[in-house]
This record gives sequence, C-alpha cells and structure tokens, in this order.
Amino acid sequence: MIPLEFSTIFQTEIVLIFLFAGIVKGLIGLGIPMITLSLMSLFQPVPSAVVITLLPSFLTNVWQAFKGGKMLILLKKLWVLILMVPPGIWVGTYFLDKFDPPLFSVILGVLLLIFASLSLGGFTVQVPKGKENPWGFFVGIFGGVMLGMTGIFSVPSIFYIYGLGLNRDELVQALGIVLNTVTVFLAIALYQMEILYEKQLLLSIGAFFGTACGMLIGQQIRQYVSEGLFRKIFLCFLMVLGTYIVTNALNDLEVLTFSISK
Repeated sequence: MIPLEFSTIFQTEIVLIFLFAGIVKGLIGLGIPMITLSLMSLFQPVPSAVVITLLPSFLTNVWQAFKGGKMLILLKKLWVLILMVPPGIWVGTYFLDKFDPPLFSVILGVLLLIFASLSLGGFTVQVPKGKENPWGFFVGIFGGVMLGMTGIFSVPSIFYIYGLGLNRDELVQALGIVLNTVTVFLAIALYQMEILYEKQLLLSIGAFFGTACGMLIGQQIRQYVSEGLFRKIFLCFLMVLGTYIVTNALNDLEVLTFSISK
C-alpha cells in the first residue's frame, strides 16, 4: 500500500508542476525553485516544498553544468565568482538581524525588472574581455551577501553571467555551474536548521524524475529557438522572477495582503 505522503504529493498537479519547471529549466537554465515553490506550496507547507525541490534543483544543475562541453572554459571565467560566494554568505548572515531583508528583496526584484526591461529595449551589459575575474570577485561577494541576507542570488550574478556574451547553450551551462553553489549552501542551511527529513528527500527523488523529463523537453525546444528569441524569453522570465520577488517581499513587509508562495 502506498504511504499517505506519496499518495497525496504525487498527484497529477504535483507531477505537472515539476514537469513544467523542468521544461523551463531545460529551455533557459533556471526557474525550478520559483515555479515549484510558488505552485507546490498551494498543496504543501513551504518548508516541506523547499526540501522536496532541493534534489531536483541540485541534480538538474549538475546535469546542466556538465552538458555542453565548455566546463573548463566557463570555469576560467566563473571560478573567482564561485570562490567569493561563501565569504559573502557569511557576511550576509552576520548582518541578517541588523537590516530588513524584505526591503532588500524589493530592491533586488526591482533591479531585475529594470535590467530585463532595458535589455529588451536594446540596452546591453558587457563584461570587458580579460576582466572577468576582477568583476567576478565583486559580483561573488555582493551576490553572497544578498544570498545570506535575503535567500536571493539572482542579483547581480545573472547580470554578470548575461554580460559575458555567451551563446544560449554556454549561458545555460554557466548558470548550472554557478547555481550548484547556491543549492549546496541551501542544503547545508536546511540541514543545520534540522528541516531535512528522510521522507521528504524520498519525495524529492521522485520529483526529480518529473523534472528530468521536463528538462529533456526544454533542451530539445532550445535547439529550435534562435539566439535572439532565446534572449527575449530569458529576459521575459527575469521580469517574471523580479515580479515574484517583489510581490513576496511586499507581502512580508505587510504592504500587500497576499503572497504567491503562501
């Protein structure tokens, strides 16, 4: 007989959520946590939804990081950024109780919206050739601080990766490499908070298969999408992500009376 947790969580709605998140992930390289947490939390408590999302997010990031054949080339551009994230997180968590994290989240979400809107309008951000590591130093520190304070790593890391001038497949692979770091630190944080439970991890393993199927579909779609259309889709998703961040942060500040993820 199927345990109650399995019979309720793996209903059609949940499978479709992870399948859809996988398609978006395979197409543009990010989006699993935002999609799964905002939709799955309608059926599951948020902490449980976070744990269930953890393994699909991590394994698809690993898959994404190694698929493409440009690992060493991309690591040369990204290693300093990745290395500086941990000290940035430490600084961010130190200041966590000294500032108002939702207010910073609003700022980060608005920056995402501005960046995506300007980029769709023709504005270009470009990291100077040969200066990737000096820029990566500051981006890694700042991104780590924001991750430690708000749980958000998108700003300015996505701006930096987007500005490297990578093609669509390289951009997706670079996101996989960098997002692995974030997922690992999230897992460590959940473990220290004693939120990780065996049953939830088993559910997370099951959820990965739905995500993997979606990711295969998304990767196939990407092959038929031109570079220009890919960037428009990517930037449009950043606008959705920015809106999602701002909405939840305003709810935490009690400016709004609802939240996408609650």
